[in-house]
Amino acid sequence: MHQAGVSLSQMRICEPFGPEQRKGLWLYHVLEPETWSLACERVSGADAGMLYTNPRNKSGFYGRHQISKPSHHTWKSYAHFLLASLPEKTAEHYRNKIAVYLRWYAERDYPNGIPDAQEGDTSTKQIPSWRRICKTILRNDFWCRTLAFSPTKSHCYDRYFKRIQGKRKDWQLI
Repeated sequence: MHQAGVSLSQMRICEPFGPEQRKGLWLYHVLEPETWSLACERVSGADAGMLYTNPRNKSGFYGRHQISKPSHHTWKSYAHFLLASLPEKTAEHYRNKIAVYLRWYAERDYPNGIPDAQEGDTSTKQIPSWRRICKTILRNDFWCRTLAFSPTKSHCYDRYFKRIQGKRKDWQLI
């Protein structure tokens, strides 16, 4: 474990599937590849758990930490690409939420549109950017909480969806 860069206080030897131990799943992959392959065959989801908790994975799993985009995309074009890859109903839901988000910032601080990326835009602070929108989509944040939305009441959702879709055509933002 020392060779993997784990501090002495974090080293533990016990079964790897308790809540505290899941943080160290990635160590089995690094230190004991044979044991790790057996664990992956026997325990459903072990490999995904390793990806999710690996501190060396800079991008994180599902955009949980830092996110990256393909080099030929801007964050805005990547957001459009991600939306195009979603099922149509889900993509329309995200487009509605993103349109409200863009409209809110256009009326206040960003009349020419939000920037592609800003310092600290993926943190918990509400700093607008297309990178933040990409993070919302990658995390599968359906209610767009990372964009400061709260869930729409289920009995009002259809009416809300149609109303925002109509406004979105007038706004021509996304």
